[in-house]
Parts: sequence; C-alpha cells; structure tokens
Amino acid sequence: MKRITLCADDFGQSVAISSGILQLVAAERLQAVSCMTESNIWPKMACRLKALDPKQQIGLHFNLTHGFNRTNRRVTLLILRALLRQLDPCEIRRQFVQQWLAFEDHYGQAPEFVDGHQHVHALPIIRRIVIEETHQRNPRAWVRVPHSGGLMPKEVMLRTMTTGFSVDLKNAGIVSNARFAGFRPYCRNFDFARFFRHLLATVEDDTLVMCHPGESADDPRDPIGGCRQKELDYLLSEQFTSDLAIAGFRLNH
Repeated sequence: MKRITLCADDFGQSVAISSGILQLVAAERLQAVSCMTESNIWPKMACRLKALDPKQQIGLHFNLTHGFNRTNRRVTLLILRALLRQLDPCEIRRQFVQQWLAFEDHYGQAPEFVDGHQHVHALPIIRRIVIEETHQRNPRAWVRVPHSGGLMPKEVMLRTMTTGFSVDLKNAGIVSNARFAGFRPYCRNFDFARFFRHLLATVEDDTLVMCHPGESADDPRDPIGGCRQKELDYLLSEQFTSDLAIAGFRLNH
C-alpha cells in the first residue's frame, strides 16, 4: 500500500482549532501536528496534547504573520520584503528562537520537525535562519519543503520561491519531505471530501499532506475559519478511512 503523512497545521492558534486537532490525535487520524507557540493558550494546549501521549510527530509551526497580540501581518508584504532582501535577519532569528524555546518549555521536548505558517519558513533569508537554528537545536528534526506540483497560483509561486530549498537542507544534513500536497481553495461551500478523494487518486507514495481542521468558530482573525469544521468532520468519519483503503493508501506511522 502507498503511504501519506497527514499533518494538521495551526495547533495552538485558537481553542476551536486545537480542540478539533486533539480529537484527530486521539482518533489516530493524523501523523503530525504543527504547533503555534506564541498563543496565550499554547501552555494549556501543550499539556492537553502531551497528556494524550501522541504517537504523532509534534513540530513547530513558525509564525511571522498571524497576530496573537498584534494585527495580522500580510504575507504578501513579507514575501516582497524577503525577495528584496529587506528583512532583518536578527529579528527573524530572535522570533524563531523564542518560538522554539516556548515549544520546549511547555511541551517538554524539542520539535520533531519545523514548518511555517503560510509557509514563511521557506522564504529567502528566513530559510537560512531556519536551517541554521534547527541544525543547532535538533539536528534530527526534519523541515517541510512546500513544493507541490499543482497549478494553483500559490503553488506556482511557492515552487518558484523554494527552488533550492531541498538542496540547502540536504547540504546541512537535515531531512525533508520528498513530496507535498494539500493546497486547495478556502470557501465555505467547498467539498473537502471530494477534494481529498481526488488528492488520493493523484499523489504518489510517501507524500506529506497538510490539512487545516478545527471546530467551528467565529474568529475574525482566522480567514479560513469557516472551512475548518468540514475538514474535521471528514477526517473523523468512516468515509475517510474507506477512501484511504479504496485508493490503496495507509497513514504513514
């Protein structure tokens, strides 16, 4: 059977998101959970996650755009500043280390992998700091490379901007995923189950797949909040396990 690694992003962003992901962890429907450690609920949610003694890999979801105690920052502006080499490397490093240490302080171990909220960890300047700090702090950790083969504008843009990222990681002795999938439109009437069946029919063996489940909540700071419940419902359903079996996939433990 072919394998996928299903990773839920945004744990710690809100109670609703975290509660939904905890249900999936308990049901063993995930293989990885990516955590945002700047949130004031992170200490409590880290304890709840740890209490489940999860078999899943637990990693750091490096954040430079979502505003917990500030206004959300536009990722397009961050991308532009990264491409123009206008980011402050010292400030980026400070934020990465702060979030890494918050992970260790409240989860009790180093992250097993690193990725980024809105994939910021893969941007120029930022990626070098992520590689250096990850190699120093936990050389066994792997780093997500968000290189999907799709044709959505975001996929094409990321594929262009992350050129060479896999090579940089390999040269630093850091493992990364071979394949990546999960990009999709975020609109309330989107049929996530149909999308996932199509994904299973098209991806190759050993693909890392991101997802964004959560319980329904009215959160003005979460632009995809209205889409999370459908993901959660599907991933908890028997239809999900049936679709995996029909497509010849198993979850990669």
